[in-house]
Amino acid sequence: MKKIIITTLLSTALYCCQAQTTHTAITEHDPAVKARDSQVKTEIIDPARNAAQPGEPDWDGIQKTIAAKYDPTTADRTVTKAKIYYYYPKDKAVFCTQIVKYTNNYELVNDYPLLNLNAGMILQWDTNPAELKEALRWAKAAADSDPANAKFQTTYEQLKARVEQ
Repeated sequence: MKKIIITTLLSTALYCCQAQTTHTAITEHDPAVKARDSQVKTEIIDPARNAAQPGEPDWDGIQKTIAAKYDPTTADRTVTKAKIYYYYPKDKAVFCTQIVKYTNNYELVNDYPLLNLNAGMILQWDTNPAELKEALRWAKAAADSDPANAKFQTTYEQLKARVEQ
């Protein structure tokens, strides 16, 4: 029963947050969230990653530990971010999947520089068509927000050309 409740809460949280969020209280833009996430990283994620070396961390176990101590949203957000940093130098496909997940769930819908930055990383390293379409959506939002911004426009045009191939 506990598993069903946690799964339902996590699913609801993720559903409500899809396609970026306007809910600052679940993002690192909230100082309390940023502080809690930093504490989670220091107390749970870093020790688990270090204990797993040279192997891969038990991400499911880490997530369950965080969810039990805090909540499912904190667990998902912090583990997703930890995976981004862990896989960046190791596996660009997993890195990109995690960037898409994090951006869609925990980045503010109007943080256009960050949306453009993340779209640029997906453009550079991703080959997954669904993930490229998500990045195109972010790039379009950034480009539409500031038509005079050449960087935003370039990212958008390059992603658009790649998705339309």
